[in-house]
Amino acid sequence: MDSMRDIRRRRTPGVWLIMALNALVFLGLAALQGGFNMSPRLIAEWGGILPIQWMEGEPWRYLTAGFLHFGPLHITANMICLLAWGVPLERLFGTGRFVILFLGSIVAGSIGSVMMHAGPFVGAGASGGVSGLLGALLMLQLTRFVAIPASFFLTNFALNVAVALLAPGVDWQAHLFGFLGGMALTGLMVLLRR
Repeated sequence: MDSMRDIRRRRTPGVWLIMALNALVFLGLAALQGGFNMSPRLIAEWGGILPIQWMEGEPWRYLTAGFLHFGPLHITANMICLLAWGVPLERLFGTGRFVILFLGSIVAGSIGSVMMHAGPFVGAGASGGVSGLLGALLMLQLTRFVAIPASFFLTNFALNVAVALLAPGVDWQAHLFGFLGGMALTGLMVLLRR
């Protein structure tokens, strides 16, 4: 088993690749939009999630939506959380498992969002994947795989609830299901590792 010093020295190419892809897609859409605030129509055209009856034959949207963002604040918040939570997780899990965790959480968040929305909507953002990272950290704490202070979770849960309540249009469904997906995938990884 690797020591903590060895784990801290591991590189994190998965985090940086995901961040680069998100930035490139955002800049490309900004060029098409003619500004940094994307219209729901543009997001829908380029792979955002939609009501299930509008996505017939396009299951790839459950994944591509995680690489689209509506504006600068949206992508910045997600990339900060990806960096803060993703780096330690990638160092712990390795790049392959980390990427599976992140992408699986995006898909879980997208599926939950589609299931929970009753009317028309356009959804996008890495929030499901990022929330899955927070869920992964909680599962690692619950299984005593790592020790993380309770204050970390209280602070991050409080911030997530505040954003969901105060910011208009936040897809809390994607956050919730991404979080649960990250917990489930991490529980499976811990079980297989043991």
